[in-house]
This record gives sequence, C-alpha cells and structure tokens, in this order.
Amino acid sequence: MKRNKRILAIGICALLLVALTPATALLAGKMTIQGKVSEEGIVADDGQVYAVADNEKGHELMGHANKRVRITGTVEEREGKKVITVTGFKVAKPAPVIGDEQD
Repeated sequence: MKRNKRILAIGICALLLVALTPATALLAGKMTIQGKVSEEGIVADDGQVYAVADNEKGHELMGHANKRVRITGTVEEREGKKVITVTGFKVAKPAPVIGDEQD
C-alpha cells in the first residue's frame, strides 16, 4: 500500500512538472523569420518583436541595423519576451527604385 502511494505521488509530481513547463520551451525548434533589424532586435513582418540571444551570429546580425533579413534559429520565451538564438541569416538585397532610371 505504501509503495502504491509513493508511485502515485511521483506520478502527480511528474504531471505537475510537465504542466508547469512553458509550452514554448517544449515546442522550441528551428524556425525562419523575416523582418528588419532594429535597436530592439528583430521586428518581424507580422509585427512580432524578437530579442536576439547573445551569441556570435546574433552579434553579427545586429551589425546590419535597418536592413531586411531572413533569420534561422530557435525561438523561446524568456521573461515574457520572444528571444531568437540565431543560427544563420541572410541580408535581403534592396528592392530597385521604380522611376529612378537614367537616360
């Protein structure tokens, strides 16, 4: 009987642990976002703001201020903010200006 209570208690603790783990940590996976580099981080095309994690690729990315980029990395939530750990990125080529043709 004592053994059954112990197993039940362990099972309940395990369920609570899973239930209290943030879903973003469980679902964190590689993803790609597009947006613009700003002082705050990345402002995605959908308006979501992502802070950039402190790693080598992240520092390199932040050197492209005000440029459009396509970023690959993992996203998680920290202290209520979405944070991307950059694993790779490409800077978008500027779009040609229409009507800026020379004669």
